[in-house]
Amino acid sequence: MNKLNRLYALTSRRTFLGRRSIILTRYWNTSKKMSGESNDLKWNDALTPLQLMVLRDKATERPNTGAYLHTKESGVYHCANCDKPLYSSSTKFDARCGWPAFYEEVSPGAITYHRDNSLMPARVEICCAKCGGHLGHVFEGEGWKQLLNLPKDTRHCVNSASLNFKKD
Repeated sequence: MNKLNRLYALTSRRTFLGRRSIILTRYWNTSKKMSGESNDLKWNDALTPLQLMVLRDKATERPNTGAYLHTKESGVYHCANCDKPLYSSSTKFDARCGWPAFYEEVSPGAITYHRDNSLMPARVEICCAKCGGHLGHVFEGEGWKQLLNLPKDTRHCVNSASLNFKKD
């Protein structure tokens, strides 16, 4: 049986001056996918509504708005839900895609890969291996190895909302 869950969504509207404003609205959803009933995972009580939408409900934060997009400090990026180390700052690069980009995870098995058929063409979704929280998507063969002299031609496009950064 589905429970009604209150979710938040970012929407935009025009103001009287013709500018767009972004507002956080509440709505009710009865979908099993969105309700969290599809698994028995415990979600961190300290997560913001946006973090829950990204990690649990597989939403995507708006491009160029993430807290870690321009972070250049040395450290490790952890899952915002379960605190598992996911990415090292040494593997982060500027892909100018609007989200933090990494070419590999901090250690093998830190993330899991799943086929995502929600858009065409199909993509590869990446999730935290410990809690299953949605991180973003991975793309291969875009030419980053040659352009930036990276060891791999892989781009992990990750939502800042799914991460916490800890300085070295």
